Amino acid sequence: MQHRTRAIVLTTAITTAFAVGTVALGVSRPAAPAVGTRTASVNLGRIFDKLQERQDFEVQVEAMRRQMQEEAQARKKRLESGLKEVEVMPDTPERQARVEPMILEQLQLEQWANMKGSELDYEKSLMWRSIYRNLRSEAAKLAEAEGYDYIMIDDGTDDLPTNRELKVSLEGQVLEQFQRRRMLYANPANDLTDKLIVRMNNARAAGTVPTTTNPNTAK
Repeated sequence: MQHRTRAIVLTTAITTAFAVGTVALGVSRPAAPAVGTRTASVNLGRIFDKLQERQDFEVQVEAMRRQMQEEAQARKKRLESGLKEVEVMPDTPERQARVEPMILEQLQLEQWANMKGSELDYEKSLMWRSIYRNLRSEAAKLAEAEGYDYIMIDDGTDDLPTNRELKVSLEGQVLEQFQRRRMLYANPANDLTDKLIVRMNNARAAGTVPTTTNPNTAK
């Protein structure tokens, strides 16, 4: 009887120990490793250099700039011609009557030049806003197609250049660039710059990217 009791107690102890050990093992068992996040990078400088949208826009902006410059030179030439005629006139009421409109015309020319400069600046801002929107859109499509979770801008550089002509100290220039950097290293194998350029240029060629220049301001 005593042997049977001891056997039962021993069996119960072993069973309990095994159960406790199993529970403990289940609690302390590490979780399965999560699927790694995939990150790629792009180089903005290379994108801007080869982006068809930017090249097309710069042609349009340059045409606008030349048109504005030609008109400004024509108006300035007419004003200078009139001033030369007035300079040789005697100081009479007639001379005064011609000078006053020229002073007004000169002020109007300055205002016109400022207005056209603002229009050109506005057109350039439209270009960069359009490029930014298209860059985000095509980057999202590329990330989904390639299986990436993030596409980051590779702003790393091998050097931090300085300029002695600036009022900021050389140390300040270096520290400012240092603090602006967000990417210290990017694996070239995960560089999607060329693929993103192709996607953006193809979208441009297909007509899915709108023209950023406002035709009304080019007149």
